[in-house]
Amino acid sequence: MTALNWRTTGRRLAMALIVVLGGASAAPAQTAEELARAAEDFRSNLEDTTSPAYCGQCHTRIYEEWKGSRMGRDLFNPIVYQFYTSTNPAGKFDGLGFKGFNLAMGHGDVAGDCADCHVPRQVIDAHARGEEVDLGEAMVDVADHGIACSYCHAVSEIHLEKDENGRYPTRIFDKVTLEPNPDVWHGPFATDEAAHDVVQSDIYRQSEICGTCHVNQEKFLSISTYDDWKQAYDAGLTDQTCQGCHMPLIEGPVEVAAGGPEREGMRHHTFLGARDAGMRAKALSLDLDAQVVDGKLVVSTVVENVGAGHTVPGSSPIRNVILKIDATDETGQPLIYAGDKRGLLPPLAGFGNPETGQRSPRDWAGMPGKMYARVFRSAVVPKTGRPMVGVGGFAADAMVFDTLLRPKAPDRATWAFDLPADAGKVNVRARIVYRWAFLPIAERKGWDMEDLPMTEARVSVNLN
Repeated sequence: MTALNWRTTGRRLAMALIVVLGGASAAPAQTAEELARAAEDFRSNLEDTTSPAYCGQCHTRIYEEWKGSRMGRDLFNPIVYQFYTSTNPAGKFDGLGFKGFNLAMGHGDVAGDCADCHVPRQVIDAHARGEEVDLGEAMVDVADHGIACSYCHAVSEIHLEKDENGRYPTRIFDKVTLEPNPDVWHGPFATDEAAHDVVQSDIYRQSEICGTCHVNQEKFLSISTYDDWKQAYDAGLTDQTCQGCHMPLIEGPVEVAAGGPEREGMRHHTFLGARDAGMRAKALSLDLDAQVVDGKLVVSTVVENVGAGHTVPGSSPIRNVILKIDATDETGQPLIYAGDKRGLLPPLAGFGNPETGQRSPRDWAGMPGKMYARVFRSAVVPKTGRPMVGVGGFAADAMVFDTLLRPKAPDRATWAFDLPADAGKVNVRARIVYRWAFLPIAERKGWDMEDLPMTEARVSVNLN
């Protein structure tokens, strides 16, 4: 791909990503600090028997682990709020996200179903009254504890079967039945020594309780983590449940509650995921080889998902994993790429400023490598005359590509480079990083996103 074509492609993607609607914001502006302060004040109310802090008076270890986890911080996660309300970190409407997309498409100020898995109990209660929940308003008003004890340990039944068309239920109130008695809580163990009534349920040892939110069935199954796991589990490719990896087993007996009896088989409530370095390090294997073939340097890689029971990356379709290939001579100068454009990273890997051509060191579009992701595009947006690319499931109208790494399914790729004249040695570096959002989206939103390393390999080839 020529520089001119590449710049044109980047400009088109930038236009498709940015839908500004004259400042018509449907949500109150909130900073990350304001969200966190409101949530902390609400959750620390010890007179509220559904408050995590109330539970934490006895379940101290569990509460502290949960409080520091992604689950515990979700209710005041500024990324969730900004993507839903289509605002930037300063609280200004930028049109990029759920609200902006629906306004741009002429759907109006709709609530959608995003709240289902961020404030599920509030959604279930509201549904019983014939009401919908706006996630942005819910995060500002803080009338629910989010993904907390009072939701997870009130689940009494799960309905997660596909229908005759192979589709999962979409709404949380169709997937979950909650315990109606506010003085009864459910868990994996039976006991008559607790300060409240306990119902033992095997639900808490099964992946289905996680699957109620880790599948998102809209036009596409845009979040397919549970379904991907189930296929791998049924095929014998993994023997772990979600809890087995993301809630590590505690060795030896520990207290369930302060001052209570110790029990074997307890799990951490840390809910480890891709932000954890240990989880990333064990997810993928990378084999790298480089040889001179017909006067060219041919670089080959084999990337395999050896550690995750679901696809890598999992979760939201804006997640992506990038394999970047750097081939250099002895002085560190890059070798000239000699393959076709299928071996180059797409615009969603970062294209910089398409008007000026200025790029940052992390803008990798057009460089040798491969992106592992499931990329959707929207329908044509009337204001721009183009679809948006790299959208969430709420906007997905068609799939652009799916290169997700499935368990125990090696992905092989090759790249070719011209050899420099008179060089004695060439060096190749292959590195894999995790990005929790496509770089052009993160940059447009003003999100502070680092590349999270997963694994890398190096090899040198002597030419003499």
